[in-house]
Amino acid sequence: MGYHLRESYGIIRGMKLKSIVWMAVVAAVGIVACVAFFGGGEATDVDGDLDDGVRQRSRVSDASARRAQRRAARRAAGEEDDDGGEEADSDDDDKEANAPMTEEEKREAEEDKCVEDFDALTDKWMEPSDDGVTMAEVDAFAAMFRKVPEARKEECLQRALNLVPDDNVMLLAGILMDKTQPKELLELVYNDILNRDEAVKNPILKQIYQDKEHPCWADTAWILDATGDTPGGKAKGDGDDDSGESDTN
Repeated sequence: MGYHLRESYGIIRGMKLKSIVWMAVVAAVGIVACVAFFGGGEATDVDGDLDDGVRQRSRVSDASARRAQRRAARRAAGEEDDDGGEEADSDDDDKEANAPMTEEEKREAEEDKCVEDFDALTDKWMEPSDDGVTMAEVDAFAAMFRKVPEARKEECLQRALNLVPDDNVMLLAGILMDKTQPKELLELVYNDILNRDEAVKNPILKQIYQDKEHPCWADTAWILDATGDTPGGKAKGDGDDDSGESDTN
């Protein structure tokens, strides 16, 4: 009898322990479920808000980039910008264009005009003239070249050397004989004339030979001596020693 009671008590005690364990497990599962239901939803919303913020910033950045691209395209095409930026730039350009010219701008405009005038005169002599070139036209060509600003003389001269034909070469000779020009420019003309036909260059070389003070005289004297074309007359600048010796003899 006592044995059975003890056994029954043990069974009942074991069942109570199992019930307590199962109840604890169920409670724990319930707590986890509640946390997952309420807390997880909030975390999801936070994550969603973060994602929305990132996406919004991304959209703003993309929109800004597209607007910048459109502005650049409109500026390249000369169109007005939506915010009036291009129109403002255009207004500024108009104001600058209508503003009085400064002294520097006036000087540059005058220099440009001199270059344009000389180039136009060069263009006029690109073709041979039926009547030839007169000394007045030679002088006018050299005078126009003198007005060209120093910094742009070489480019204008190179253009003339390329365009003026042999029939009008005396125009270039007028510049060559102008000893007020820098030696470098005279040598440009001189070398160009040396590359032309004999019938074209020989009269010019003989003219230079008559002036010993010309920067190209030494080269000219050597060339004429080598070719046997040295003029019989005395060069300008020679002394009278020879005549004195001749008188003495």
